[in-house]
Amino acid sequence: MFSEKLASDEQSPMSGAMENEDNRETTAQRQSMIHRIMWFFAGAGMNYLLIATPFKYLRYNHPDWPILLVSACSVGVSTTFFFFWNYFVNFRTDSRKRDAFARYLTAVIVLGLISTGLLAAFKHFNVLKLRSFPLDLDVVVLQLCFGPLKFLVYHFWAFPVAKK
Repeated sequence: MFSEKLASDEQSPMSGAMENEDNRETTAQRQSMIHRIMWFFAGAGMNYLLIATPFKYLRYNHPDWPILLVSACSVGVSTTFFFFWNYFVNFRTDSRKRDAFARYLTAVIVLGLISTGLLAAFKHFNVLKLRSFPLDLDVVVLQLCFGPLKFLVYHFWAFPVAKK
């Protein structure tokens, strides 16, 4: 009986406070990850526009340019915009900016080159159109194939969140 009373006393006020603190921390981490994923999808929509629009413009105004050059220019527009946005406006990590800069710059260059090569390869296929609205499915496929890798590289390597 004494041991039962002792066991119940050990779990009452203090353990409840620790469990609530752990639950709040887990909920905050979960909400943080959900916010990051939501912003990632919003960025994917913006990325689509920043790649597809320059591509269409350059192909229309410079039809003699090679697809690889047009792909590099259009991916470059998007990469440049998001480089400045992510580093100077949306910097979300516990590490200092200058500590993350080398990782971030490496990720931007490598992923930008891979994106350019993939987009050029996808552009050699016919672009499908949905009804009368021309949707650039090559850019959509690029985002679907490459987006998860970019998310993992940027959020867990270039801009890691400190483990608490």
